[in-house]
Amino acid sequence: MSQPLRIGIAVFFVLEALLAFAPIAVLGPAFGWPASLRNAAAQQLTAIAAAPPALALGYGLYLLYSLAIAPVAIVVAWRVANCKGPMAAMIVAFGTLSAITRGLGILRWLTVMPVLATSYAVADGASDVAARSTIETVFTAINSYGGGIGELFGVALFGGLWLLVAMIAALTSRRLPAWLAGYGLIVAVLQLALFMPAFGMASPVSVAIAVSLFSLWLIAFAGHLVFKSHQERNTTLAALS
Repeated sequence: MSQPLRIGIAVFFVLEALLAFAPIAVLGPAFGWPASLRNAAAQQLTAIAAAPPALALGYGLYLLYSLAIAPVAIVVAWRVANCKGPMAAMIVAFGTLSAITRGLGILRWLTVMPVLATSYAVADGASDVAARSTIETVFTAINSYGGGIGELFGVALFGGLWLLVAMIAALTSRRLPAWLAGYGLIVAVLQLALFMPAFGMASPVSVAIAVSLFSLWLIAFAGHLVFKSHQERNTTLAALS
């Protein structure tokens, strides 16, 4: 792989890591996100109806970040397993599933939730109490279902599995430094721990912490690519001199 391509991939990884925090920058001031996700349905619906542009921008960026997980997994599969063999196939498959399920979970905020929020805002008369109650129930149900798909399957299960397989492959092939593979292994286990609520158990780590640690791993991976690129360039120059 050429040096410019390595640098380009490194830049992409850094941008992906930073993009993880873009939703907080947009949705935080507008809704108090992510803490607002724990608010009652009535509060969330009212807030969404009051700031639809912020909702669209914030979750649009979050969707972009989530879908970019697939090419990230493909690049990692190339680096740790040369895109060959069953482990590389598992990395790409789990990474793609992670991106798809994350995206499906996020889409509710860009499609269904704004419609429900608008209907909720319109039904503000005393005679519309039943309608508002129905909308709140539908909102809660869709939110729980979408959150299960996006967070439990996208971030936790598939997100943890692709990184876990990748780091096992890295330790086996020794195509990554041991410290980088080891750190990635820890991040993968923490992501998988986010799946514990599916079995009625509390996760020992929050989604925010797991995503932040994963972002740091992406930056470290980018640094590794840059270092290897410069190392190979210096080796080539030394051989020619």
